[in-house]
Amino acid sequence: MTDWTVFQTDVLDTLKQYQGFFDFHERIGNLSDSSRPDAIARVSREDKKEIWILDAKNKATVDDEDIERMDNYITQTGSNPLDVGLELRELSDHDLRGIFVTTGEASPDKHEAVDSSSLHQFLQKELVYTDTDRVVRDVAKMARRKQLSQSQARMLFQSLKPFERNIEEVMESLEEIENRYVGLELKTPPLSSFDSMVPVEAVLTHESRNKAFLIDIPYSEESLNDVENRVEQVKDSMESLDRELYYAAISTFGERDSPMIYTPEEFRREMRMEAGILPPEFFADLFKPSIPVEKEYRDGYLHIEDSEDIGFRMKIKTTDDIEYRIEVVIPGEASSRLRDYQMNARKELGETTDNRFVHKVQVLEGSRIRTGDTELDIQGYRDMIRSVFSSAVDPVLSRKVKKTV
Repeated sequence: MTDWTVFQTDVLDTLKQYQGFFDFHERIGNLSDSSRPDAIARVSREDKKEIWILDAKNKATVDDEDIERMDNYITQTGSNPLDVGLELRELSDHDLRGIFVTTGEASPDKHEAVDSSSLHQFLQKELVYTDTDRVVRDVAKMARRKQLSQSQARMLFQSLKPFERNIEEVMESLEEIENRYVGLELKTPPLSSFDSMVPVEAVLTHESRNKAFLIDIPYSEESLNDVENRVEQVKDSMESLDRELYYAAISTFGERDSPMIYTPEEFRREMRMEAGILPPEFFADLFKPSIPVEKEYRDGYLHIEDSEDIGFRMKIKTTDDIEYRIEVVIPGEASSRLRDYQMNARKELGETTDNRFVHKVQVLEGSRIRTGDTELDIQGYRDMIRSVFSSAVDPVLSRKVKKTV
C-alpha cells in the first residue's frame, strides 16, 4: 500500500471506532476514487444536527484544488440527501461541514481541517463529551420501561433524591404563586403546547400578558454557577413560543449575586413586577381594616366581612389580575369621614355613595398602578390608601368593635 492509502485507511479506522456515536456513517467508493469523499457521517441529535463530509489528505496543507473538490462533495450531498439517510425536508435542519484530515495543522481559507494526530480529541470533543443528554435519555427510557435491575434502579434514584427534593420545594412555591392569581398558569413538562422538548423545569405564563417565565431549578451549586451560559441556549430552544421570554434560575442553595438567580421569594417579586400583575390578596391586605375579618373566595371575587357583624363588607373583583374593582360597604360615620379625608387630601380614591365606596385600579407593567388620573409606584399607592382610606375608616370600625365586646 502507498503512503496515502495507509493514511486514508488509518483515518477510516479511527472513524469506525466512533460509529456508535454517528447516526449514519459510511465509507464511500474506493480509496483511489477522488470523485467522492472518503466518508460521510450524520449526527442527528436534539441539539446537534450536522452532516460531516470527511476527506483524508496525506499532507500538511490544503490547496485550492482540494477546496474546490470539497465544494463539489457538499453540493453532491445537498442534492442527494437520501445518500445520508435523510428526506429533502430534513436536510435543511442539518449543517453541512466539510472537514479535511491532514498530517499537519492546516488552515484552509474555507471549510475545516483537523490534524490526524488530534483526530481522537476532535471526535471525543464533538461526539463523546457532548453525548451526556443521549445517555440520560436512554437511562430515563430504561427506567420508565422498568429495564433496570433492582440495584441499578436503587442507585439511580438514591443519587437523584436530593435533586427531587429541590424540585419539590421550588414547585410548591411556584404552585403557591399560581394559586394567588386569577390568570397565571404554571406549566411543567411534558408541555403539549410547545413544539420541542422544554429545557427547563417549569414555565409560568399569564393569559393577559404576552410573556413567559422559563424556570430552571439547578440540581447542584456547580450547575447554579453555570446558569449564565444556559440563558441563550434555553431561550433559543423556546423561540417558537410567541411571547417575550424571561429566564430565572431558582436557587435552593441560598442567595446569589446574579440578575438571573433568585430565591423563591425574590422570584415572586420579580415576576410580579415584570408581568405587571398583582394578586387579589394584595388589595385585601391593603384595604382590610385592623379588626377581625373573614375571607372567602366566591364565584368571581374575593369576599371579606368583619367577624363582629358591625357592617363592614368588601368585594375584590378581577378577571385578569390587572383591572380591579374594589367595593366596600362601611358604616355611615366611616363613609362620611372617608369623604372628608378625600376632600382634605385632594385625592379622590373613588365613588362614595351613602355607605358604599367603589375604587377602580389598573396594574401597569414595571410595578406601577393607575387609579383615575393618578399613576404611582406600588409604595406610593400603598401610602395613599393608608393615609386616606385606612386613616378615615379604621378608627370608626375599631370603636364599633370595642362596643360589641
